[in-house]
Formats: sequence, structure tokens, C-alpha cells
Amino acid sequence: MSAARALAGKVWIAFRFVVFGVGGFVLIWISMLSLVMEFSSPREHWMSPYLALVLAFVAALMMLFGVGEWGRWGYLLVLVSSPLVAFLSFVIAWPKWLDDLMGKDSFILLLALPFILTYIAVRRYYRRRDSKRSSALNEDLPGPIPEEQTTK
Repeated sequence: MSAARALAGKVWIAFRFVVFGVGGFVLIWISMLSLVMEFSSPREHWMSPYLALVLAFVAALMMLFGVGEWGRWGYLLVLVSSPLVAFLSFVIAWPKWLDDLMGKDSFILLLALPFILTYIAVRRYYRRRDSKRSSALNEDLPGPIPEEQTTK
């Protein structure tokens, strides 16, 4: 029975990741592209920007659940950082010399770098917070028993 339960747990984790994690990732990019088309020139109206913002928020929550980090809201920064940087890079009018520097490889690095940097920062934050909590819990425990009180 335990092996069947372990297998069911693994299937649930895989299902949750594919449906919510990957589905949320696709949904956030669709909403980001809709916002890019709305705010760039020439302006194309594909989806209401209000609907796109709501879908981006729902997609971020879906990804948070899909990767198993529900309740750790700092990971929303990790999941939203790359689409936000892509949105800003498409909408903001950059100088011509910067366009010459930005090739395909640079753009991929520009999309990957926010994931990496925010992941490191958020992971460090949660490690520090968890260590403070565990040390606060250990302060309530009694200290070591002095040698003169032990029986020999």
C-alpha cells in the first residue's frame, strides 16, 4: 500500500507541475505578449490589458502552486521577473546603439538572468528566515545538564 501511495504522490506532483506550472508559464507569456502589443507602436488590440493583467496574476499563482512553493510569496518575484524584463525590453524605446549590441544570444541571456538573480536572492532570504525561526525554536529547549547534576 505504501508503494502505491508513493507512486500516486509522484504522479500528483508531475501532474501539478505540468498543468499548473507549465500552464501558468504559457499563460503568463501570452498575457505579456498581449500587453506588449497593446503598449507598443503600432498599437494592436488583441486582448484587454485589464484581462491580461488579471491573467498574469492568475498565471503567477498557478506557477507558484505548480512548482510546490505555495505560501512562499517571494518566489513570485522569480516567476514574474523574466516576463517583466521581456515586457520592458519590448515596450521601452531603447537607443540605436543598444539595439546593435543586443543580438539573439544577448536577449536570451537578458531573459535568463532575472530568473537566476531573483532565485538566488529569494532562496537566500528564505534560508535566513528559516534559520532564524529554527534558532528561535531551539532557545526554548533546556540547555545541557551540568556534570555535577548527572549521576555517575
